[in-house]
Amino acid sequence: MGCCTTNAPGQFSVAQVTLQHAPGVGMLWVGLEATPNASITQGGVSSAAGTHIVYLDSFHVLDIQVASADTIRIHNGYSATRAGNVTLIW
Repeated sequence: MGCCTTNAPGQFSVAQVTLQHAPGVGMLWVGLEATPNASITQGGVSSAAGTHIVYLDSFHVLDIQVASADTIRIHNGYSATRAGNVTLIW
């Protein structure tokens, strides 16, 4: 689960995804994108760097992506710094 906590108009938002990691193979997920256009996000097993998993902000520019078969990354598509939290539970 994650959120964008940047104090700017339209930035606050939350999202969640359940992610399964298949070591050496890739990531599989299903979850809910951030508001205001919340929708289901899902993906088959992917190891392709840059594959979108879930948006954490209202403008759908700050997201969690696949980085490799075994890692994820937070990608900030904004030209400015954004703050937030990502919580992993296992």
